[in-house]
Amino acid sequence: MKVLLDVSSVSLPLSGIGRYTLELARHLPAQKDVAQVSYLRGDTVLGSFDPAAIDPPAAVSGFRQWLKPLLPYKLLLGPYRRRKSRLLAASLRSYNDYIYYSPNFSVPPVSGASAVTLHDLSVFHFPEFHPRDRVNYLREQIHHSVAAADHLLTDSEFVRAEVLQLFGLPAARVTAIPLGVDPVFRPHTQQELAGVLRQWGLRPGGYVLSVGTIEPRKNLAGLLRAYRGLSPGLRKQYPLVIAGAYGWNSGALLDEIRQLRESAEVIYLDYVPEPDLPALYAGAAVMAYFSFYEGFGLPVLEAMSSGVPVVCAAASALPELCADAALQAEPRDVGAMTQALQRALEDGAWRAAAIERGLARSGAYTWQGTAAALVDVLRKIAA
Repeated sequence: MKVLLDVSSVSLPLSGIGRYTLELARHLPAQKDVAQVSYLRGDTVLGSFDPAAIDPPAAVSGFRQWLKPLLPYKLLLGPYRRRKSRLLAASLRSYNDYIYYSPNFSVPPVSGASAVTLHDLSVFHFPEFHPRDRVNYLREQIHHSVAAADHLLTDSEFVRAEVLQLFGLPAARVTAIPLGVDPVFRPHTQQELAGVLRQWGLRPGGYVLSVGTIEPRKNLAGLLRAYRGLSPGLRKQYPLVIAGAYGWNSGALLDEIRQLRESAEVIYLDYVPEPDLPALYAGAAVMAYFSFYEGFGLPVLEAMSSGVPVVCAAASALPELCADAALQAEPRDVGAMTQALQRALEDGAWRAAAIERGLARSGAYTWQGTAAALVDVLRKIAA
């Protein structure tokens, strides 16, 4: 079996989909029955792929970012993107003996076998969490992928059920394959933590951590309100540390974060380099993740694997991932979120049990397992 893996989503800083794609690029070549893996990056097919050689993305002009949302999708952007997709498919005709796999929603109209992962359906259920152009583009791509791909994949049974229901598909056409967690996310000793955390001005075990892109879907505004509901003593002892690059429509939220930074109760780190993330997780007293909608919730898995208690939203795919290993609250109930944070910080017995359950649960999720399950699906397509 030969696989053509689209790695176009691997760019710095890594998104969740970029991490997913990168791990598959690392693990697919070693899988049984995979004779060859080639890599599609943009419109170029590569015989090998070295993630360490990825250059940072070129700066996007402010004018382009301003103009893009104003262009009519149906008349200009949509036809332009569909033409690019057709040209790409035509350029891949010599790879018809490969199975084309897209880890990022979209499949060009290739003539060979194909599979695609649909990570979530937030553009259908929560379009207000995305720019209009992204909603139009992803809705169109998902509809096309559902019609064209030989098989559809999701990261969770939650999203699988959404896909089956929304598109009226037979159950056999969609498979849920959970994500994995890198072994670098593990409990750390105090000595291992000290050097990294000192660079960020943090104290081991002395902060509440939030990791994720700064955008409306992550519900950081709700987290800030819930955190402010804690007593002044707890806030002083455990500042809220927010790690994540700036995303769409978050200017007002960043202004609020800047104001709260003056009180030293909120620390905004922006994007944290990959090598520092394991220690940042492992050094937290609690990981908080009250996102409105997640197709999986990779930061929660990374926190559990790091031996850190988790409080998260009782919504979307997070209950499926966490089971009984986390405290959960409705992401629109600020009072319940505050209570969960307080218990996670003060209840020593719960903390010890949550750490043990989180480590046990996270141990079942590996990227090796993700890649092996993907190959099982591709093998059926190739048969």
